[in-house]
Amino acid sequence: MPFPKKTPDGEKKTVSAKAKLRLVLLIVNTLLFFTVYRVLLYLATTVQTLYLSYLVMIGYAALLVGFTLAYLIYNRFLYRKGLTKDDLNPEWSEEQKEAFLADGEARLEKSKWMMLVILPLVFTFLCDAVDLFIIKGVLKK
Repeated sequence: MPFPKKTPDGEKKTVSAKAKLRLVLLIVNTLLFFTVYRVLLYLATTVQTLYLSYLVMIGYAALLVGFTLAYLIYNRFLYRKGLTKDDLNPEWSEEQKEAFLADGEARLEKSKWMMLVILPLVFTFLCDAVDLFIIKGVLKK
C-alpha cells in the first residue's frame, strides 16, 4: 500500500490477510455481477423481448432484497451494534451483559459474507440508474 495507515502512537496499521481476501472477493463479485447483468440486458435487447429485461431486473432486485433482509434479520436489525455494558439492563449480571454483546459481535462477523453479495448488487443498480437516468436521460437530450 502506498500510504499505510498509522495508529495514534505513530505505528503502522497492518491489514489482515482476511481483510485483503474480502476486498479481492468484493471486487471480483462486483465485476461478475455487473458483467452478467449488462450481458443479460444486452441479450434481452438484441432479441427484442421486453419481458426478459424485466425478468433480469426483477431477479437482481429480488436477490438484493432477499440478502439485505437476511442480513438485517440475522443481525437483529443491528440494534446491538455500538452498545456498551452501561447501556444494558442494570439488573443483568456481568456474564449476561458480556454474552449479549459477544453474541452481537459474533453475528456481525458471521454475516460479513452476505455483504459480498449485497454491495455488488447495490453497485450494479447504482450504475444502471446512472446510465438510465443521467447518461441517457439528461446528457443525450
